Amino acid sequence: MNKKNLYSYLIPILFGFYFVIGLFIHRNYGIGIEEHFQRQNGFYWLEKIFALIRAEEFHNLALDKYLTIKSYNPNLPNPDFFNFYGIAFDVPAAFIELFFEFNNSKQYFEIRHLMSFFFFFISSIFFYKILKKRFKNDFIIFLGTVLYIINPRIFGDSFHNNKDIFFLSILTISIFFLFKYFEKQNIKSIIFFCLFAAIATSTRIVGIYLPILLGIFIFIEYLSNKKTLNVLIKTILQVTFFFIVFLYSHFPYMWELNILQFTSWFKVFFYNMGLSILFNGDYYHIKYLPHLYLPLWIFITTPILVLFLFVTGFILLFKRFFNRILNINLSVSPFCDLWRSTNEKKDLFIFTSLTSFMVFAVFLNVAMLSGWRHFYFLHFFIIYIVVFSLHLIFIFLKKNRINNTFFKIINLFFIFFILKDIILFHPYQSLYFNSFINKKNNVDFPVDTPSLSRAEALRFIIQHNRASSKIFVANASWTPLYNGKDLLSEVDQSRLFFVGQEYNKADYIYTNFNYEVDPKFNKKYNISKQFKEIKNMSIKGIPIYSIYERVK
Repeated sequence: MNKKNLYSYLIPILFGFYFVIGLFIHRNYGIGIEEHFQRQNGFYWLEKIFALIRAEEFHNLALDKYLTIKSYNPNLPNPDFFNFYGIAFDVPAAFIELFFEFNNSKQYFEIRHLMSFFFFFISSIFFYKILKKRFKNDFIIFLGTVLYIINPRIFGDSFHNNKDIFFLSILTISIFFLFKYFEKQNIKSIIFFCLFAAIATSTRIVGIYLPILLGIFIFIEYLSNKKTLNVLIKTILQVTFFFIVFLYSHFPYMWELNILQFTSWFKVFFYNMGLSILFNGDYYHIKYLPHLYLPLWIFITTPILVLFLFVTGFILLFKRFFNRILNINLSVSPFCDLWRSTNEKKDLFIFTSLTSFMVFAVFLNVAMLSGWRHFYFLHFFIIYIVVFSLHLIFIFLKKNRINNTFFKIINLFFIFFILKDIILFHPYQSLYFNSFINKKNNVDFPVDTPSLSRAEALRFIIQHNRASSKIFVANASWTPLYNGKDLLSEVDQSRLFFVGQEYNKADYIYTNFNYEVDPKFNKKYNISKQFKEIKNMSIKGIPIYSIYERVK
């Protein structure tokens, strides 16, 4: 069997195996901290859609669902205030829940987790297609696709993060069609690109950069005499028209757009809760984070292999970009541009995108919460650059007639250790740290920021205390504990009563060490000596949660 035939079998096997694994494990994950609001948001807008099309029966069902969610979760934010929150995932998820008549909370969230996984699974296929078009080496295409899938934090979040991983997935699909336009500039590619770019933008407003950067690339081509003025204007008008139409058609916040107050329209997207968060041992207001916040979070939560290859590839891309700028000469053809081929054009788009976002996050005081969750979409650019690095390494080995077998073995060796960590952290891959975090410094960073441990902790309490019909549970963390019960059976849910920080009323205290105040100076979450620790969940020395029981 030759190499080409080998990889033609390996790729379908990879995707088939990955899909089956996802079907089997999607029920293992806890509820993310934003999932209740997202579910509420879906029914809020689904009810309005049914009212608009006068589907009375469905409208009443959706309204009843929305009101029920509000009554069980009175502290959830108001979707009417957060009308800038996208609906591209939430409304279809709400419709599926309604259509299939799911009637218990466990089903609600498990179907959402399956949907989230499905979108990321589809995006991995598009990522493979992007690599297949750009690179010729089947091994690095296969390896790059695997790395896109198995980054532990991305892998874990793909089952419950219905916002950031959905955005990453749609961004990946958008760039696939963008690159199709780079290859063959036709209206079909523009339409599909604008459709997915609009969905990306409604999900996270930073998606608006996609049509803007495309416009800049089109303008650069015009400056280098590769386009006439008529073609430039026509293409930019097409992109603008289709993007706005698609965005307006599904993004409620667009309906309130006032051209005369365009800049103020963007202000809500920079809303923050005014919290203080732990970072590198100290607490910072989320609006005034250190410049190293995003780079350091990426550094400590990305596998070592990926970090090494990414840094190498980024330096080489920067070097090529710098050389192209130095050698620009508009009077000379064909080497008068920032790129010398469609492939270089794709690489430059990736390099420009990643660099712009990093500069934006590092120097403009962007409010961030939960590590680099809001920037998980950078994973696409990071892995692309990793594959670019592998591509150049293989070219170097070939030119110098060096056998690449040993290099392949090294990469597969590191892949094995990443897979080992995925298994070890399951189902808490979202809380993964690489070996730069150890027992000495793990307390310097928050771990369970998505609050995934709530359901497992409550399940443990139920099993530990089978005798009591009423179990009172307190919460020694900022995490909203009470709605973590929704992955439990209805019988178990009925036994739990939540008392917040009123520890004197509690039988048990839960903590995932997630605080909005510095516990060195604020004793809000101090646990009294009346309680003893009966459960301590940690992975590789990284604390996930603890449970304390009242001493009798």
